[in-house]
Amino acid sequence: MQALVKRTEGPGMSLDAVPVPEIGPTDVLIRIQKTGICGTDYHIYSWDTWARNRVRPPFTVGHEFMGVIEKIGGMVERLRVGDRVSGEGHIGCRHCYFCRTGQGHICRDVQIIGVDRDGCFAEFLSLPAGNVWNLKPEISSDVAAILDPIGNAMHTVTAQNIAGRAVAIIGAGAIGLIAVQIARSAGAMSVIAIEPQEHKRTLALQFGAAAAFDPTSGADWQRQFCALTPTGMGADVVLEMSGSGTGIRNAFELARPGADVALLGIPSKEVQLDLSEGVIFKGLVVRGINGRLMFETWYQSERFLVEKKIDVLPIITHRVHYREYMDAFALLERGEAVKILLEWEN
Repeated sequence: MQALVKRTEGPGMSLDAVPVPEIGPTDVLIRIQKTGICGTDYHIYSWDTWARNRVRPPFTVGHEFMGVIEKIGGMVERLRVGDRVSGEGHIGCRHCYFCRTGQGHICRDVQIIGVDRDGCFAEFLSLPAGNVWNLKPEISSDVAAILDPIGNAMHTVTAQNIAGRAVAIIGAGAIGLIAVQIARSAGAMSVIAIEPQEHKRTLALQFGAAAAFDPTSGADWQRQFCALTPTGMGADVVLEMSGSGTGIRNAFELARPGADVALLGIPSKEVQLDLSEGVIFKGLVVRGINGRLMFETWYQSERFLVEKKIDVLPIITHRVHYREYMDAFALLERGEAVKILLEWEN
């Protein structure tokens, strides 16, 4: 089969012919139809500090996907060949304290597809049956391919009380834009986006943000931001989605005293913070958000998509055949895309 493989350390990846993965008695083989390119994939492609410290080539990249079950293991009961599916990419050990207490997303032995084991940028993917998610017919294949980042946004938004509160979202990439819609649907009083790229700020406003600020526009933007919040001292909730050092520092600067701050974005290198003034004396509640709650977040995401009918399709700005993957990563490098789908059906 064809797969996008990180063969060696260094920038880039290659399109290679590799064996179709084998499956065990509790696994399924999925024929991949669509995959989404994530910020993590770009970290791996560009080989930044995070990637150098985190991943060990060779492996097949990718963790956002949808497809159809091609084959099932002999002990799999609830799934059938031909089922239209997506899946949870965090594969826990299922035996540790975290896995046994509903916290499998932070299992210390977790393996993430496309990071720790072969991923979905391939014609076929092997996945444990317990990680497979059957898709409702109301969810389009394009949306199904990005249920993973939708889940990240859902987890980040719902990790704290949102209803009736002023919410700031730092980084209006794909996950940040989805979070704008989820926060509004979950009862946020207002949502304000902070994003340096103009076309993403425009999308944030289209998705329901009350305002969108350019953090590179000068010293006055933070004063203008605070003027839009109920206390005049900052947001009640700050969701950091960018992973940039500046964005993370902004998260603590824009939070009012006593606010909630949720950190999802992955910085490519260490970030320095003034913990005394920025966190401790402000009495902030700070949460690290890692992936999705398995599987509470999946049910929440499905309900928001089907029942609240949030529309995430506008974040998909490009659809590219997998053979043109270098063009897709070039678009991301130039900042011209939000979410790119790779098409795997010839």
